[in-house]
Amino acid sequence: MMAPSRLLQQCFQEALSGAPEMLARCADSAIASLQAAEKASREVAQRDRLALAWWGLLQNKIQWGQTFPQHLRDALMASPEANTSRPALLSESSLLSLVEDDAVNESLESARLVHSLMPVLEQQLTVLDALISSVIGLQTVQAERNPMRPSVFVRALRELMASAESEPEVRALWLRHMGDALARELQKLYERVALMLQRANVQEAGYRVRLVEEGSSTRSGALSTRSGGLGLSSRAAALGVSRSSQWQDVGEHGNSGFHASTWSSADQLPPMQTLARMQPGVDHQVFHEFLNQGGKHFDRHLTPDYYEQVSEELAAIEAFAAIPVLDESMILEQQTQYRDLPVVDRPAREVGISSQLSHKAWGTYAAAHERSRVLMHLKQKAQRVSQAVGLDLVRTLVSQVASDPLLLGPVREAVVALEPALLRLAMANPRFFNEDEHPARRLIESVAQRSFKFNDEFSEEFDSFFQPVQRAFNELNATATRDPQPFADVLTELRQGWEAQDQKELALQDNSLQSIRYAEERQAMADQIAWELSQRPDVDNAPGVILDFLYGPWALVIASARLGGPEGEADPGGYRKVVSNLLWSVKKEVTLKRPKELFAMVPGMLATLHAGLDMLGKTREETKPFFDALMRLHAPVLGLRRARIRADASLSGSPQMEHSGSMPLDDVPSSMSMDLDETLPATPEQRKPRPRAQPWLGKRELEAAGFEDTMPTDYGDLEDTELVARAAADDSHAAALAEEVEIDDINAAATLAGLREGDWVDLYSHREWLRAQLIWASSKGTLFMFVSRGGRPHSMTKRSCERLIASRLLRPVNAQGVVQKALEAMVAEQSPLRRESAAA
Repeated sequence: MMAPSRLLQQCFQEALSGAPEMLARCADSAIASLQAAEKASREVAQRDRLALAWWGLLQNKIQWGQTFPQHLRDALMASPEANTSRPALLSESSLLSLVEDDAVNESLESARLVHSLMPVLEQQLTVLDALISSVIGLQTVQAERNPMRPSVFVRALRELMASAESEPEVRALWLRHMGDALARELQKLYERVALMLQRANVQEAGYRVRLVEEGSSTRSGALSTRSGGLGLSSRAAALGVSRSSQWQDVGEHGNSGFHASTWSSADQLPPMQTLARMQPGVDHQVFHEFLNQGGKHFDRHLTPDYYEQVSEELAAIEAFAAIPVLDESMILEQQTQYRDLPVVDRPAREVGISSQLSHKAWGTYAAAHERSRVLMHLKQKAQRVSQAVGLDLVRTLVSQVASDPLLLGPVREAVVALEPALLRLAMANPRFFNEDEHPARRLIESVAQRSFKFNDEFSEEFDSFFQPVQRAFNELNATATRDPQPFADVLTELRQGWEAQDQKELALQDNSLQSIRYAEERQAMADQIAWELSQRPDVDNAPGVILDFLYGPWALVIASARLGGPEGEADPGGYRKVVSNLLWSVKKEVTLKRPKELFAMVPGMLATLHAGLDMLGKTREETKPFFDALMRLHAPVLGLRRARIRADASLSGSPQMEHSGSMPLDDVPSSMSMDLDETLPATPEQRKPRPRAQPWLGKRELEAAGFEDTMPTDYGDLEDTELVARAAADDSHAAALAEEVEIDDINAAATLAGLREGDWVDLYSHREWLRAQLIWASSKGTLFMFVSRGGRPHSMTKRSCERLIASRLLRPVNAQGVVQKALEAMVAEQSPLRRESAAA
């Protein structure tokens, strides 16, 4: 069997999605019915059978809820001719072909069940049979070809029961007592599917009203059907509707089977009857030629055949308008069914030009037939081919934008709702959508691009953005003008509101950007200062711990003082001058001979070092390891002094002792000894400062730049421990996922390299998915800052970005021009016959 069409698959999905709940309600009803029958029965054997039946149902109900959708799927996908929707009684020959009486009884029970369902389902099933027949491409209603007929559901139930119960008598009891509940469930399902077909996609398989000449009755507008007595319901019969070839290609002389792709030369146009239909039956090559200004043949006048076809289409719309529409509660249910899913995992809600929208939100034009009525009235007023093609172009582009899964559902619905206003513009300027600066195109593009700030249609932030858009679009529809100026005015008003909101966020962004840009500039200057320090002759034989300090934190201190000090001052704060004192103070062979100079220098030097590090934002806990090492480097002189003091004290009564003499280093007490590594000269690697891959940031700068939210792993040794612990506790799940991913993921690196300032991403932070925009990247491409709602910053290193991308916690959003993308898709798409011709 061929795969069902997309529309039919949606019908199947509607049935399958509710199958577990439907079966559970049927089982509960059958259990209650069997229990009531057991209590009413006076025969012990009968009561035992009934008790066994309801107990078996109770035991199997949960498991059936899991397996019934698969049985139903198999039944729906089976050949439509397998069973009829209104099965006749078993014939004598078929009875003789069944060997066991139990099998005969079960078959009869199934037939009785289907027959018992029909009176309850007659009205809904009649409409559904007609709709489904159209969907599967039949010219007449054939109820036995409906894959959703009641017998299909009964067959799925039988197969499900047979897999769990070997006794046919028990299975027959189950079926018999499920009848009432099954009828109610199918009735609701058929109503939902019929309404979905009528309002969601019914135009793809619509109905047509045919005017017939029957004397004066024709002149008075009497209607007859082409249904051929197919037994439509009373409401459908009153409408006089039948399967329409409306969406099929029909030649100018009424020949079916014509396809628009048979136009071989550029100066050939679609037949007039094709141009008159509601859906564009126009080949994409014609659209391509039309958008490129086309030829004089687009200026031809429309023929009487065109206007006759328009009249038929309008009559069909009027008849179709009488069919009941979905109520608001059902529309709301469809819109919110995926609300509890993570925003990045929600399927794109299907929206199209034939979708029924919320009447509360969009008023009259929420109904698909109202929008189609505007289209056909405008086609009736059109005078030239260019106007008819322009109207079809608008509808096609609206359909393309409405199907863009990157746009949130309400935004796509807004474009669909705006179709009447856009159609009116096409009467005055059929090619306006091809003009980049046309107000209507700019309005749609601006709204679409602005909507990329949001990834959740149910959030308060999105609602505050969307409500003004909704009001503006409704006003444009109500204006009913062909002048583009109202579109420009609406766009100006919307942008003023957006700019007012952006100013608040920009103030927060500027603070964050200034912090991180300042850090980048400071780091670049510090790298230069570190190189200059490495060229000093007095760094020779300096301990590695001192050079690490000078090339790292102290170079940052000097750079920070220079950036923040008076312009032109060579050494603000004297931080560069203190370098000479620091390097001299750790030269043991010199200081041991001149201890008084060291003792006089150390207090001022330490004060300057502490002041510079405090200015940088270093805490005493962070700087303690360095000062401890410095003290150990000064230990020989300090030990010498202590030893001298003790010796002078013990010999204070002996004039023969000279107090100012020196003491050999070997006489220093062992308690003053230090780690030999700290006394060793710097290695060749330590002598050469290396430029930092990313700037150093203090705690305040990390918080201002948003590193708290993204937990940059590269800053583990620089961030405050409590800060990292708090962020990790808030987002431990994201951190665990990110840590499991290897950084050398080529795709992650390529994805990050492709990001540009202004691009949008979905970012997982603090257990929620945020839509964020890349607003800054460092010159070396090692630091990135994103901003989410409210100007909230999120900064991270290249390593962190790649981890998040590889673990799918940061996902780029393709926010290219929506209208341009729709235009390109429309003119690039080819019909099947054209593709076959090109391949040949």
